[in-house]
Amino acid sequence: MAGFFSMEGPFVKYGTLLFDMIILSAVWALMGGILPVMILLSTGVLGMIPPVVGLILIFICLLHWAPATCAVCYTMGKKQRGTDTYTMRDFWHAYKTNYKQCILLGLFITIVVCVILYNIWLIINNQASFGSGTYVILPLEGLVGIEFIFISLYVPALVARFEMKTKDFFKYGFLMANKHLLTTIVLAALFVGAVYVCLMVNMGLLFVIPGLYMYIATALLERVFKNYMPSEDEELEEEELEGFSLDAERQAIINRYMNQTQYDSEGEYRYVKVDESGHDVVEEDDYKIVRADEETKALPENEEKPSQEADSEENP
Repeated sequence: MAGFFSMEGPFVKYGTLLFDMIILSAVWALMGGILPVMILLSTGVLGMIPPVVGLILIFICLLHWAPATCAVCYTMGKKQRGTDTYTMRDFWHAYKTNYKQCILLGLFITIVVCVILYNIWLIINNQASFGSGTYVILPLEGLVGIEFIFISLYVPALVARFEMKTKDFFKYGFLMANKHLLTTIVLAALFVGAVYVCLMVNMGLLFVIPGLYMYIATALLERVFKNYMPSEDEELEEEELEGFSLDAERQAIINRYMNQTQYDSEGEYRYVKVDESGHDVVEEDDYKIVRADEETKALPENEEKPSQEADSEENP
């Protein structure tokens, strides 16, 4: 029983996770614009301003769903991977770092979805004007709307996990959403269920359900993202190719004392191919950069490298 309540026990582990979900749900609702909109609607402030101004104000508030969701995905992703997390610090870091990009992504997705919903409403209420074209245009509008909703389930998590150009997030979000369709459907079902519970069961669950949903969604998305990330063996191989492995550093030291290295202006040393006379036979672009050691950095820029003969005298 003592182990159950210990610092490493399940009570503390899951209790901390639940507390983090509550904190992140509240911060997401506030920074994502949900709470500000609820306050505007409940206090009657919108009735005292022109309707157009009120709609613009609501739109601006709800536009922040993307950076807030990205920040929660970033924090929950670190928890899923078992890395050290500081809930609020991680949230603010991701929110500020990805704010501009998320706002642009959220603006585009929100506008497209709103236009599609308006078009669907317009078609349904004017079926006589569209005639038989209704049965063609309406499914197309619905399909495009569903695709953008699917993309919006991936984009915030992609921004939190990867660094790409803004347009690439749409491309990879579209590809992942359709390639991993089962995961996408599960995410969509969870999202609809979360919205239903918050709106129809109890609004107080708004301070728990969003964090719970994003924790589960992040776990599913992490499994998807692993298919597009290099394995640990590939990363180690890449590090060796870049010259940052232990073997590369050892080889660099050997080459240094065999007069097969060259110093640059910053004190780093590089692999250099030399002929029998000791002259370089490769161009600058062919150098392989190797991590500099402290002894090399300590050499002044204008100090000449010791010759091979001097090294051989010092190291018989």
